[in-house]
Amino acid sequence: MLRRSGMQKELIVQAAANAFGLDSNLLAYVGGNVNEIYQHPAQNGYPARVLRLSNQQFRSELEAVAELHFMNYLFENGVSVPKIFPSKAGQWVENVTEGHHASVFSQAPGRIPTDEDWNPKLFIQWGRILGQMHLLTQSYLPLKEIKRKPWSEDPWMDLMRLPTEETIARQKAAELLSWLHTLPTDSKNYGLIHSDLHSKNIFVTEDGTVTAFDFDDCLYHWFAYDIAIILYLAILRFNRQAQAQASGARDDQVAWFLDSFLKGYQEMLPIDPWWLQAIPKFLSLRRLSDFHFLHQRYDWNTVEGELKTTWLRMKAEIEADEPLTKVL
Repeated sequence: MLRRSGMQKELIVQAAANAFGLDSNLLAYVGGNVNEIYQHPAQNGYPARVLRLSNQQFRSELEAVAELHFMNYLFENGVSVPKIFPSKAGQWVENVTEGHHASVFSQAPGRIPTDEDWNPKLFIQWGRILGQMHLLTQSYLPLKEIKRKPWSEDPWMDLMRLPTEETIARQKAAELLSWLHTLPTDSKNYGLIHSDLHSKNIFVTEDGTVTAFDFDDCLYHWFAYDIAIILYLAILRFNRQAQAQASGARDDQVAWFLDSFLKGYQEMLPIDPWWLQAIPKFLSLRRLSDFHFLHQRYDWNTVEGELKTTWLRMKAEIEADEPLTKVL
């Protein structure tokens, strides 16, 4: 978010709270990157809710309306996603001061998965909810005048914005982008996806129920890419764990995760083996997207420490065309 004075922030939060009938004194800031997230306790017969403040610079009101329309469609069709609460004026998205808009959702039950939750039971439920979303998106009809962008219009997928000195990375990006343009876009393989359903965007309850949230990055892409994003971030998690330093151990953990995840997914939506074979390319695409993000967000010449180490490792892996896993 853009920097603001404490007074400006207070006025924006107050305006958003007023629009949705929330008590601003009860709002607790819980974090956020592009958006700012506040929790509001249960009150007056309403459950605990979440207030999301978004900056117009990063996401327009119309994009937010399109996102919430899709979320509401999933909610009404039985997917475990937060309920959307309208404002006092009956709007899902309210424009507030200083170029911001706000939305309110029910608080997802449970918590972010802990290390103890990382087991086949979670992986099956995680795969099941993604498969359920992909099944439903095949029949989803967006608003006529308002819809989310296709991947080709997403600025983070504009990989040719990589610096010209990144010769090899640009070459790899061009090859992957050309490959994407050869893929079929029929409704059985392509549609509106979450595109960021990592472990911090799901909550799990004691009985194992998984709720998906934060659809802010949803866009039109291939279902296999949605799977690859989750797998990519699971691989990074396993790579960080001390017991998984040996490549064989890492691959064993990836297989352990993927077997259960795909079991749950395919209970909802069978996958053609061809798309499973394409996931390594989608993994490479996600890695290049992360590499592109680093170049857009930070200055290579001044960044240091752990981030610089990560950046250098990613650059070496991309240039060596090193696969993220040998499981697929």
